[in-house]
Amino acid sequence: MRDQFGNYVVQYVLDLDFQIVRVDLIREFSGHIATLSTQKFSSNVIEKCLKVAALSVQVLLIDEIMQPATLSMLLQDPFGNYVIQTALNIAKPEQYRRLVDEIKPRLPALRNTPYGKRIQNKIAKDGDL
Repeated sequence: MRDQFGNYVVQYVLDLDFQIVRVDLIREFSGHIATLSTQKFSSNVIEKCLKVAALSVQVLLIDEIMQPATLSMLLQDPFGNYVIQTALNIAKPEQYRRLVDEIKPRLPALRNTPYGKRIQNKIAKDGDL
């Protein structure tokens, strides 16, 4: 996942139509979302996981992202912010609302960062700011 080219292999496997393999592979990343989301190549894999995971696994991934220390780290990271944006795009309404509620208090600290502005604009565009 962390390799410049290896991350493409993992993304390819995630795109295959083998739900059981996809679920098992994504569950292997559970507990490591923060670290993997802040690295250039593995952050792309985490975004792919969010997009292709079964709903129950998406919920688990987003719950892990919403952990206070993880969320703060990802919001301030140039790669992690894309994972947050993907989570906002794929979250179901109830989980989306909780994610936005967790992000809002942290926005003032992010206003002067390019990635913070992206997340703020995303939330504002959705009418939740």
